[in-house]
Amino acid sequence: MDPIERTKGSSLMVAAAVLAGCGSPEPLGTAAERAVAGEQGSARGPSPAGDIWIHVASGGRDRAALLHVPSSLQNKKKRAPLVLDFHHFNGTPEREAALSGLSALADERRLLVAYPAGIGGTWNAGLCCGQAWNEGVDDVAFTRDLIDAISAEHSVDPSRIFVTGMSNGALMAHRLGCELADRIAAIAPIAGVLHVPPETCEPVRPISVLHVHGTKDSVIPYGGGPGQVPVPVPGILEFISVAQSLAIWRHRDGCSDVSHRTYAHGDTTCRAWSICADEVEVEHCAVEGGGHTWPGGGDLPPVFGEKSETFHASERLLDFFEEHPM
Repeated sequence: MDPIERTKGSSLMVAAAVLAGCGSPEPLGTAAERAVAGEQGSARGPSPAGDIWIHVASGGRDRAALLHVPSSLQNKKKRAPLVLDFHHFNGTPEREAALSGLSALADERRLLVAYPAGIGGTWNAGLCCGQAWNEGVDDVAFTRDLIDAISAEHSVDPSRIFVTGMSNGALMAHRLGCELADRIAAIAPIAGVLHVPPETCEPVRPISVLHVHGTKDSVIPYGGGPGQVPVPVPGILEFISVAQSLAIWRHRDGCSDVSHRTYAHGDTTCRAWSICADEVEVEHCAVEGGGHTWPGGGDLPPVFGEKSETFHASERLLDFFEEHPM
């Protein structure tokens, strides 16, 4: 059974299999390797579901991503937004698509969604994680190369390229906000804080940020501190708090201290700092009692905590992206 669909049981075996909301015990690279071998469809032609494997040579490695192309965009010349959704630790593009549900929303909103595949199911987000961090993989360069590859084959609006992701993928989204702001209009990390040395986060321009986080997250704690993970994860697992992460982004974006409430329903309240340089915005949605989950998204084992059923992070982040082109 796909771990995203598994909703019962909370043993350490289950937790280890889906660490950080995270996929299966099989090593990743799995999805990319199957794609390279031609077992998951062609990099040129869409599958019946509208999914295409994109292959990129980056950093001396064969890299891959699963690209969802709505039928309404096939053979169309009008430029469309592109959203990159980075999977969690030990994740796969297919499972990330199931977790976030962005492909179905992309069909409704006429946008492209790419689900990149990390080396060993991990991302080098700065201070962690896993194989990608151990091997010093340049995932920032991979992201740039992936954007170029998709743009070469599809009509992408360069002013509307966005990044989201959960857990290790959220950490990666923060890093890309710091280092790839010349290509990315906005980021929306889910359950992950800025995890690079703050002094190294120097985006070339102000960038809009939507940060969604559960207040009872124990893997990447809302209040900061050591992450509670059931298996060893290479990298530094001492995290700054959500408040510190937001403060860094407000400083980088030249925001005032004035905020206003943008959403309050069920277990979630959102506040935004909208008086910032270049009309960008920093917004935070706190899910009261929420765990290390994707609010409104796919199910994860109970060991990762409660998931909001009243707040749909994917809907909100797409609204945020629509409001904040480059």
